[in-house]
Amino acid sequence: MEKPEMLPETLARSQNLTTAAAKTEGFCKMEKPEMLPETLDWSQNLTTAAAAVKEEFDYKKLCEVKRYYPHGYHGIDRRGRPVYIERLGKLDVEGLMKVTTLERYVLYQTQQYEKTIKVRFPACSAAANKHINRSIAILDVQAVSFKSFTSPVQKVLLQLRKIFNDNYPETLSEMVIVNASPGFKLLWNVVKCFLDPHTVSKIQVIGSKYQSKLLELVDKSELPDFLGGSCCCRNEGGCLNSDRGPWKHTSVAYTGE
Repeated sequence: MEKPEMLPETLARSQNLTTAAAKTEGFCKMEKPEMLPETLDWSQNLTTAAAAVKEEFDYKKLCEVKRYYPHGYHGIDRRGRPVYIERLGKLDVEGLMKVTTLERYVLYQTQQYEKTIKVRFPACSAAANKHINRSIAILDVQAVSFKSFTSPVQKVLLQLRKIFNDNYPETLSEMVIVNASPGFKLLWNVVKCFLDPHTVSKIQVIGSKYQSKLLELVDKSELPDFLGGSCCCRNEGGCLNSDRGPWKHTSVAYTGE
């Protein structure tokens, strides 16, 4: 069977926006009918900004960023979708600010959103022999409490949320928050009131007994050992530094990095 023709990233983006607009019916109307062209223009303008910040997150600098805020794409789930992982409980804001700024970190994460649309989704589509335009996320919040959400943390999360909601709607299939303490669950009950109900419906919050849920979504060989899987990416500095996935050795062009 021949592999399906991959959709251009602009078409994939427009499909996600169209889906998002349809699902807002009953919750809120899209205020700007021109949202799609504005989003595509914004994406094109990002290339210039990305070129300016590229060197900031190249090689050693990116490793330092990840040292203070462990995160990254690692593998695919059982349906062929990219898996994004963050260890929010290990975030060291003071250390992070020594190697970058919040503004540049937000731009770096935006570059990653773009790479997911332009590289990761097409590569996963080819590997799965079907169209893939969504990812899943695993957020490890061990040791996270009210005290963790300092002013700088709140600022960067709000900026990332706005960028994601305005320009990458419907690219997240589901999120699993693990190692949630009773304190975090109280915090989540407050935070979710400020989120789109459709987004909240995609998020599941679990305590320390999360392994069965993750293994239901992701094969053990694709899951990092610190989340109950069997992968450690020892030769690549750990799973969150590996960027493991079908996109790792792809020939799909990407100009954002």
